[in-house]
Amino acid sequence: MVLERSSADSADGLVTATLGDDGLLETLRLDPRMLRHGAQDLAEHVVAAVRAAQRHHLSRTADAPDTASGPDPEPLVRRLDEMEVQAVRDFDRLVSALDETLRRIEGRGR
Repeated sequence: MVLERSSADSADGLVTATLGDDGLLETLRLDPRMLRHGAQDLAEHVVAAVRAAQRHHLSRTADAPDTASGPDPEPLVRRLDEMEVQAVRDFDRLVSALDETLRRIEGRGR
C-alpha cells in the first residue's frame, strides 16, 4: 500500500506539518511571522498542525484497502507523540534564544 504525504496547517497557514507516506514527520514549515509569537503560542500551533496531519494520515490509512496485514500502527503513533513532545521542547529553546537575541539587539539600539 502506497500513501501520499499528509499535510496540515495551523495559525492560518503560518505553521505547516507534512508527514511522509510512512506517517512520520517529514517537514515542519514555520512562516517567519510565526516567530513573533511567544513560545507557548508557537508550540500550540506546531502541535495542532502535527496532530492534524497525523489524523489525516491515519484516516487515509484506515480508508485504504487492506491488501495484507500490515504492522501495528500503535508503535508509530507512540513514536509520533514522542517526536511531537521533543519538537515542542526544541521550539521552546529556539524561541527563547530568539527572544534573548532580540532583547540584546533592542538593548544596543537605545
